[in-house]
This record gives sequence, C-alpha cells and structure tokens, in this order.
Amino acid sequence: MTGNEKKGYFFVFLTGVFFAFEVIGFKEVFRRYNLAPEMAALFGVGFAFLVVTPFFLSSSKRRKKVILTIQRDGLVLLLGTFSNAMGILLYYYALKQTDLGPAAILIKTTVLYNVILGVVFLGERFKDREVFGIVLAMVGIYLISTLEGQINLLSALCILISAFLFAIQSYMIKKYIPEILGLEYAYLRLFLLCVFFFLYSLSIGSFLIPKLPIIVMLGFFSLLGYFLGRAFYFEAHNYLPISKLNATLLIEPIFLMFVGIFFMNEPLDLQKLVGGGVILLGLYLIVFHKRKGKP
Repeated sequence: MTGNEKKGYFFVFLTGVFFAFEVIGFKEVFRRYNLAPEMAALFGVGFAFLVVTPFFLSSSKRRKKVILTIQRDGLVLLLGTFSNAMGILLYYYALKQTDLGPAAILIKTTVLYNVILGVVFLGERFKDREVFGIVLAMVGIYLISTLEGQINLLSALCILISAFLFAIQSYMIKKYIPEILGLEYAYLRLFLLCVFFFLYSLSIGSFLIPKLPIIVMLGFFSLLGYFLGRAFYFEAHNYLPISKLNATLLIEPIFLMFVGIFFMNEPLDLQKLVGGGVILLGLYLIVFHKRKGKP
C-alpha cells in the first residue's frame, strides 16, 4: 500500500465516523420532533455554514482557494450539489419513518451505482465477480425492503433513488476535477445547499423556524457530517479510485445498524441480519477487484 493510499484510507475512515454521527443525530431529531426533512436540512447546513464562514473569510489564502474552486470547479459543484440536495431530501424523508439500520444499509447501494456509471459512461465492462455481487446486492435489497414494521416500500425506493443521486456527485468529481480542494468545496457546498433548501421550503410553503435547541442540535451534527465528513471525503478523491472510496465506507452501516438495535430499541431479527450481510457481501465483491477501462 502506497503512502497516498494510506492517506486516502485515513480520510475515508474519518468520513465514515463523521457521517455516522450525522445520521444518528438527524434520526434522533426526527424521532423526537415533528420536523419536515427540508427544514432539518436547511437549519442544519445553515448553522454549519455560519459557524465555518469566519474560518474561510479571515485568511486571504483560504479566500483565494474558495475563489479558485468557484472559477475552476463551479459547474461541477453546482450540478453535483443540486443532485446531492435532492438525494438528501429523499433520504431524510425515508429516515424520518424508517429504522436506522435498514436505511443505513440501503444508502450504501451508492457503490452499485458507481459501478453502473463506470460501465455506462467510461466504457468499462462488468466482470463475473461484479455480476455476482450485483445479484447478491439485489437479493439483499429485497430482504431489507420487505422488513415489516421497520421500513416500507416507498421509503426503500426513496433511499435507492437517493443513493443514485449521491453516486452522481462522486462520479462528476472523479471525472471532471483532477485535484479537488476538499475544505473549500465542502464550504461552498454548504452555501448552495442552504440556498436550495430555503427556496424549496418557500416553494412548497413549509418554511418555519424551529426552536433554538433544535437548531443547535441540527447544526452540530451538520457540522460533523455536512462539513467535516464531506471535506474528508472530497479530499480522499485525490488519493483513491472511486470504488475504493465507497468500499471502506461499507463498515459504516454495520455500526449504525447496531446503534439502532442497542440504543434506539430497533428490533433484531434474522431477515435484517441476512439482508444486510448479503448486500454488504455483494458490494464487497463489486469493489474489491482490478478494473480496466477502454484505452
């Protein structure tokens, strides 16, 4: 393993930790309060954006990097964030009415979509191991999606679409940005998400201001996931191929599933364990291989 790979895996490890805390925090907010997904997302990212803004504006060096990111990567940032924002809304809508474990497992089908995007747009071919992994993942998705009382079919569908929208962002970054500035990209993404969620909430008439303790809670977990987690994830794109990025994150849903079982009183049953295990095994087979694109 090269030094760059070690650095990349370290960034992805930090990403998984911060992503996990973000999901747990938002799930807890949805469990305690009747808050619309777009409002949770808006005040979460808005609070995080206000907290980190002085860090970027107080240094001329960081201001230049922000401007460089806008000039060089602005279009990818805009399109990727728009795709990501729609995915966030769908994921939070499902998370609000779904147990933590099944939701955390299904969202990792982003790995499957990354392989499909590579085949469709990069001229790659399916390998036998990938085909078998995809079949296993589909079987696991069916088992997880039919868990009565823990997830419904509409929520499962929303999460699967959300995973595809998340995959588009990673694909665009890897294809069109040779070297991403992770912190600056994550900061600008916060701003664009604020604008999107604000306009969306106004358009559907759901805008309201939650109580201050809820805003602070959302902001804290957004700071961990939306800013720090994403910054580390974007930075890892500079050191690892996209499949390896997602491969390391397969540990995260296992952790979240057990958090749901032990701390949120979610049921432990054989179908959940088998379905989750089959999905993760399938995704493992998809990502741990050597791929060759067209010359």
